[in-house]
Amino acid sequence: MMWIGVILVILTFYFIIKRYEPKMVLFVSGFLMCLLGGQWLGAFDKFYSALFSGSIPQIICAAMGYAYVMSFCKCDLHLAAFLVKVLLKVRPLILPGVIISAGLVCGALGSNAGTAAALGPIVIPVMLKAGIHPIVAASALALGGQGNYFGFGAHAAMIAEIAGTDVPTVVFKNHWPIGAMAYIIVIICTVGIAKWKKEDRGYVAEDVEVDESKVMHKINGYFCILPFVPILMVILGIFLNPRLGWFPKFSVQQAMLISTCWALVTCRVNPAEGIRAYAQGLGRGLGEVVSLVAAAGVFTLGMEKVGITPALITLMESNPNIAVIGAALGPVVIGFLGGSGDAATLAFNGSVTPLVSDFGLNPMNIGSLAYLCGCFGRTMSPIAGITIICAGFANVNPIDVAKRNIPSSVLSALLAMILLGYFWH
Repeated sequence: MMWIGVILVILTFYFIIKRYEPKMVLFVSGFLMCLLGGQWLGAFDKFYSALFSGSIPQIICAAMGYAYVMSFCKCDLHLAAFLVKVLLKVRPLILPGVIISAGLVCGALGSNAGTAAALGPIVIPVMLKAGIHPIVAASALALGGQGNYFGFGAHAAMIAEIAGTDVPTVVFKNHWPIGAMAYIIVIICTVGIAKWKKEDRGYVAEDVEVDESKVMHKINGYFCILPFVPILMVILGIFLNPRLGWFPKFSVQQAMLISTCWALVTCRVNPAEGIRAYAQGLGRGLGEVVSLVAAAGVFTLGMEKVGITPALITLMESNPNIAVIGAALGPVVIGFLGGSGDAATLAFNGSVTPLVSDFGLNPMNIGSLAYLCGCFGRTMSPIAGITIICAGFANVNPIDVAKRNIPSSVLSALLAMILLGYFWH
C-alpha cells in the first residue's frame, strides 16, 4: 500500500509541475491515499477543519482583505510613483533601487504578480530610457518582486502553528534576516553581471513610453505609508508592550483589521465600496490561499494513512540531514519546474516539518527553509507569473529573464540551507 502512495505522491508533483490546478491535485491525491488507508471520510473532515479553524485562515484572509483595500484606495500606485520619483534622482543606483523598491512593495502587498503589475508599467520604461538592457530591467523587477516573505502570509502562519510560536517571530527572526541577505546577493549578481556584459548603460530605447495611467502625478505621502501600517503596529507592539503595559501587543489579524478601518476613514473613499473591496479580498484569501492550505492538509493526511510519513520518520532517524536537504531541494525544484513553490512547500511543511523536532532540528527553521527555497525556485522559473509579466513589459523572452535570475536564486537557496539548516538558532 505504501508504494502505491509513493506513486501517487510522484504523480501529484508531476501534475503540479504540469500546471494543473494544485488544490484539485493535492485534494484528489490525498483523498485517494486516505481511501487506500481505509479513512476516506477523514479527508473531508481534514479539509473543512483546515479551511475554517485555527489562526491560519484568519491571518490569510485579514492580509488579503487589507491588500484589496490598499489597491482600492490606490495606495499601491502612490507608493510605486514615489519610489520611481526617488529612483530618477539617483541614476547610478537605479538597479539596486528597483530591486529594493519591488521588495518593499511586495512585502506590503503580499503579491508577486501584483507588485509586477503595479511597478512594471513605470519602472521598466524608466530603466530602458536610462540605457539599461531590457533583459536586465525585467530581471531586476522579477528578482525584487520576490519579497512576499517580508510580509505576514499563509506560509508564515503555517510555520508558526507548527513551531508553536507566533507569526511575527517567524517573520522577524527568520524571513527578514535571510531575505535581506538574499537581496544583497540579488543586487550584487544583477549589477555585477550587467556591468560585466556591459548591459547597465548604452541601450537605446525606441518608442518606449511610461504608462501615464499608472503614474500618480500628485503623490500623497500618507498613502505611501499606509501599506506598511500593519507591520509597524505589530513591531511597535512587540517592543513597547513589555515597557509600556498600556500599549497593546497586536496580533496580525488585529493590526490588519484596525488598519483597514483607519484607511477607509482617512482616505476619503466611498466606505461602502471600500467594505466591498475588503470582502472581495477576504473571499479571495479563503478561496485561493486557505483552500490550498486545506488541500495540502488532505494530502498530508493521506501520506500518513498509507504509511509514507512513518517511513519518513524511520529514514530521518538514521540521518536528519535528509530533512534539511529535502526542505531546500524539493521546493526549489518544484518551484523551478512548475512556476510556483506554494504547493510543494505547503505539502512539505504539512508532512515533514512537524516531525523534525524529534531529530534535533528546529521546525521553525526547517519550515522557513522550505518556504524561502520555494520562493527562490519560483523566481528562476520561466513559467512563473511574475517572470512572464516582467518579460512582457520589457518585450523579451521569459526564458532569457529566467536565465538571468538563476545565479542569485541558487546562491540564495544555498545560503538559506546552510544558515537555517545548520547554524541558525
